[in-house]
Amino acid sequence: MVVIYIMMILVGAAAAIFAIQNIDPVVIRFLVWRIEGMPLALVILLSAFAGLVLATMIAMVQQLRLYSRIRALERQQPPAAPPSAPATPPSTTPPPPAPRP
Repeated sequence: MVVIYIMMILVGAAAAIFAIQNIDPVVIRFLVWRIEGMPLALVILLSAFAGLVLATMIAMVQQLRLYSRIRALERQQPPAAPPSAPATPPSTTPPPPAPRP
């Protein structure tokens, strides 16, 4: 897990350095949209943020599916037996003698 965090920090630092070094305005075209004069750094950071949001949403959907599957399996499972009373140690006194006829 620590390795993943280190990799995320390195990738984030590399993206930040790249964004800082590329502040020239660019033209963005997507389908019928056209945006002129947006700094390249802003485009990069917005793209990274959009990817983060998308990945988070996908992970949340998977978590919700797993949670609902767990709940369904719990409903199918029969209820657990109540815990039994603790065993009493055997008595050390002998039983009373049986009555004589």
